[in-house]
Amino acid sequence: MTLLTLDNLSKRYGSAVALSDVSLSIAPGSRTAVVGPSGSGKTTLLRLIAGFETPDAGRIVLKGEVLAQGGMAVPAHKRGIGIVAQDGALFPHLSIADNIAFGFERGTPEREARILELIDMVELDRGMLTRRPHQLSGGQQQRVALARALGRRPRLMLLDEPFSALDTGLRENMRKAVSRVLEAAGIATILVTHDQAEALSFADQVAVLRAGKLVQAGTPRQLYLHPRDREAALFLGDAVLLPAIARGNVADCALGRVAIAAPARQGKVEIMIRPEQIRVVRDDAAPSPAGRVVEVEFSGATSTLAVALDGVALPPIVIKTSSVALPSAGDRVRLDIAGEVHIFGEG
Repeated sequence: MTLLTLDNLSKRYGSAVALSDVSLSIAPGSRTAVVGPSGSGKTTLLRLIAGFETPDAGRIVLKGEVLAQGGMAVPAHKRGIGIVAQDGALFPHLSIADNIAFGFERGTPEREARILELIDMVELDRGMLTRRPHQLSGGQQQRVALARALGRRPRLMLLDEPFSALDTGLRENMRKAVSRVLEAAGIATILVTHDQAEALSFADQVAVLRAGKLVQAGTPRQLYLHPRDREAALFLGDAVLLPAIARGNVADCALGRVAIAAPARQGKVEIMIRPEQIRVVRDDAAPSPAGRVVEVEFSGATSTLAVALDGVALPPIVIKTSSVALPSAGDRVRLDIAGEVHIFGEG
């Protein structure tokens, strides 16, 4: 079952292509994160869905209703879509109660009861209702903005980098809180973010945009472990990329023979190994393939090692690893690979 369907959406601004033939489906009650580098088209996509822009081509359908097609577009205020922006966009001259109620339809019955219901839903103290936005923290303001958006009982919620201005710890707490609220309300959500870790932890589905095109969409696990190409692999997290020779279900590379994910392949390929698959073991007598640590960067719980491999004309491999039993520069080490590695294609 599909709540929102985007069919071959395209948008240009003059000669600049913002989006090109983007198609994506959103399931009811699901959480989708849209990620991509700056200029990839994330914000344009959100604005098209919200109704702030009209696509040059393609179609937007929400719950069976066509919102945009062939130059026709339903106005933003009639789409039944809520949106929470990066800065919350609260009205500074209104109380928190009035900010929340601003999202209500005219003549909403039991206004006060509805305000109390919403502030409870976003897990804020009712005593805050008489305050003004400047008297709240950034995280609290974002919760009020969410309550206001929920006040109109939207069919879909759009989150435009709502956590980016918050401190790291608060950002994680807010993300979890917002996720709980929207899940409890049963509202499908699209989050636009530049934070890959945030996207992977928040969403049921992740969509990667690049240069206005949809590169890949799927579950966070699928995209992280099986990215479509090397650019997607590096965008979604740290990765070691190596040339290899595939021989069925194994491949020979600078780290030795490794297991590869199905389907079986033959010939030259490029493999991807996530850092958490690599175990660095100090071993002065390690036979090849092995290497020597040429640089160590301590960063607390995790550290970064650069390892020059024996007899290989490749730059040192950079690995993020646990700081427990961390080797020193100059130590000889063995690199053990856990699990299967991912293959992109022919090298």
